[in-house]
Amino acid sequence: MAKKDLRQPHPALDPALILSELAKGTSNWRDVTVLSQVTSTNDVALARLQEFPDAQVFVVTADEQLAGRGRLQREWTSPFGAGIALSIAIPTMLLSCPIAAIPLVVGVAVNTCLLRENVAAKLKWPNDLMIVKESGEFAKVGGILVQLQVDHVVIGIGINVNLDLAELPTEFATSLALAGKKIQREKLIAQIVCELEIATKNNLENWHDQYISMSCTLGNQVKVTNLKQELLTGLAKSITTSGALILETENGPIEIITGDVTSLRSKESAIID
Repeated sequence: MAKKDLRQPHPALDPALILSELAKGTSNWRDVTVLSQVTSTNDVALARLQEFPDAQVFVVTADEQLAGRGRLQREWTSPFGAGIALSIAIPTMLLSCPIAAIPLVVGVAVNTCLLRENVAAKLKWPNDLMIVKESGEFAKVGGILVQLQVDHVVIGIGINVNLDLAELPTEFATSLALAGKKIQREKLIAQIVCELEIATKNNLENWHDQYISMSCTLGNQVKVTNLKQELLTGLAKSITTSGALILETENGPIEIITGDVTSLRSKESAIID
């Protein structure tokens, strides 16, 4: 087992334990690199692809991420041992869905793993992982960033696992630990890798229905900022199979390919980004 660094409040990742958990799931995706500190796991994966452009699936994870990125270049840091900073490089030929839908497909896979751990998890379009607090409000516990490089996609996944209140990036974020869930990081990393591998083998046939059932965006009045920085308001009506959000506005339905749900409120709950 990995020894706890006395300078750090959380233990380091145990590479052998990740591989052991992957073996339990009979996964073939076992090219796993575990690093102590990185600027961004996605950057490490992208650099490896530049050197080995024909690489098969490989995984990069780190105990500490100093300059990770979310969507729209938002910062996503991960204090040592407190979160999951994970990147998976997958050849695009293994993913039988539109590139734009990949963040949603990954969201389904990760959310499935959280649900197995009895976490009250939901998905906020397009790529946020949310959990319900005791107040009934949703708080962000993780996010997904997909970057395309030639014939690969690099899928970045960040999850707040053991962060305490002082370590949270914003007041609208939370962690699994703060939600009362004690989850081993190695186990969750392996589960996510296995779930994505299973999804590719199943040709991603059911992702759309699964995403809709897991969504906390659909059916609510939302405000969405698109790439033109226009603020659109309406009912989040549906999600297309290409991953776009259909927003029902006063002027009729609008298809939003890329955008940011800046606020969401329903009778039962509220989400603020």
